[in-house]
Amino acid sequence: MQLVRDADVVLAFLESHAQLPSALRARRIRPFATTPLAMIACWLADDLRRLPATERRRLAGRYRGVDLTMVFSANQIDVLIDAGFHEGSVEAIPFGFAPQQHPPVDFGTRDSSIVAVGFDRGRDYTTLFEAVQGTDLHVDLYCSEGNIAASRLPENVTFHGVVPYDEYRAVISRAGIVAVPTSEMAYPSGQTVALEAAATGACIALTSTPALLEYFSPATALLLPAHDPRAWRAGLLRAAGDPAVRERLGSAACDHVHAHFTYESMWRHVDALFRSRGWVREG
Repeated sequence: MQLVRDADVVLAFLESHAQLPSALRARRIRPFATTPLAMIACWLADDLRRLPATERRRLAGRYRGVDLTMVFSANQIDVLIDAGFHEGSVEAIPFGFAPQQHPPVDFGTRDSSIVAVGFDRGRDYTTLFEAVQGTDLHVDLYCSEGNIAASRLPENVTFHGVVPYDEYRAVISRAGIVAVPTSEMAYPSGQTVALEAAATGACIALTSTPALLEYFSPATALLLPAHDPRAWRAGLLRAAGDPAVRERLGSAACDHVHAHFTYESMWRHVDALFRSRGWVREG
């Protein structure tokens, strides 16, 4: 409790950690009653939009003591406000990655392989499997078994499971194409892998969702429609067969994410939001 008393602001990183301090602040229990409460929410907007209106209000009510909610894409703001969050209390910040962990890699050292990585609940590997089935494309797949439980792997997809972090870094650093197929979620599903792979200079193939379009454009990634195996097949075949396309997109994405989406940039935005509300003492 002393840490809360001495703090300028309490920050809950992810919504699950905000519910208890939110309840204490809403009930004006000290020291939470006198200390601003902020949270960074990842999945909350997606959870809310799947619920009936009465359930949305009930879930949103658990965060009534939160003064500032930060989300990783602006499209989530209206979802939260519609559920009962106050105007001006929800702000978008950019997600970030650690540049020292994912430095640029020379294009000439990459092979022409396609890798698909990630086990977020938004992944849509079924579309990817249908896209590559019957082609000469080969995909190395790194995810949990739960991500593919309802799917049948084509012969040209090799499943590796979940691997240690250092192996993951090596995989995205040498791949010709890193594929991140997702369903359309409210949050930017797949952004961690997309940003980290892009940081190394890999060519990224992404599902074109409203949230991810805040991070990538046609100039920095191969953007493909959700649940459209034919479009994914055409896009992957084109990129796999054209090294110039892969190098151009990879280079542009590398420059873009290092300039705009590092951890430093993310926390700079958080700090600016706190200061704009007068929560942070100078010095």
